[in-house]
Amino acid sequence: MKKNLTLCALLALFAASPAFAADKLRMGIVVKIGGIPWFNAMEAGIKSEAAKRGIDAWQVGPTAADPALQVRAIEDLIAQKVDIIGVVPNDPQVLEPVLKRAHDAGIKIITHESPGQKYADWDFELIDADTHGINHMKALAQCMHEEGQYAMYVGSLTVPLHQQWTDAALKYQQQHYPRMQRVTDKFGVGESLDSSVRTTNELMSKYPDLKGIMAFGSQGPIGAGRAVLNRNKTQQICVIGAFSPGQGQRCKPDHRSAARRRPRSLYRQGRPGRFRPVCPPPSGKNRL
Repeated sequence: MKKNLTLCALLALFAASPAFAADKLRMGIVVKIGGIPWFNAMEAGIKSEAAKRGIDAWQVGPTAADPALQVRAIEDLIAQKVDIIGVVPNDPQVLEPVLKRAHDAGIKIITHESPGQKYADWDFELIDADTHGINHMKALAQCMHEEGQYAMYVGSLTVPLHQQWTDAALKYQQQHYPRMQRVTDKFGVGESLDSSVRTTNELMSKYPDLKGIMAFGSQGPIGAGRAVLNRNKTQQICVIGAFSPGQGQRCKPDHRSAARRRPRSLYRQGRPGRFRPVCPPPSGKNRL
């Protein structure tokens, strides 16, 4: 039976287990995509906690948010005969066969953002999924004055938890804010800065009365905010989403924002960043 635990509790459980007491645990964690601030911060946390607990743990970051690349990474970890595999799936169904092979080889499997993942032993989450989505909708509604058109971004259309967040947000909007309308289906662009910028530009052109964007996936709010800023629509369009402090701290709420909390505190508390994007021009690729 799959258990839901915190990652620290899982590491402590493995470290104390007689089955693993003789040798140093080896754990590989496969994330959605490497090289972006969100997962860079995750990698630093993995290294720090592993050092504290005497575990050999490392992160594998594919070059693109492609489930096929995650399959290859997991196959490599199976070949290395690690004790534990952690994964943040881009597509749970695509990973099922390779996770079965890992499971059959006696490797323990931990997932994140995929509560229903087949062949996983444990799943850990940082927040209540429905509450997280509802809080984003409350923030968006406040910023939009509870009326007007908005769009939704997710990291990928195949990430289960992102679907749950947006479904909860949409349901809450329909029940409590009838004057708000989602203009079209969700966009799976939130893990790509360039795709988020491009999609936001297209939406602003197609829907001149657009008033809000709710973005899940750490690059979604940043890309949407940059596009809105470039169109000089920071007073017309609200951008709502959670993002990593290293990027988000350079987007400051202006005096008409729905909230005045710093992005760093919002990130740590698991709350959506609520701001009219006011960002400096980019100083390099994938930077604000």
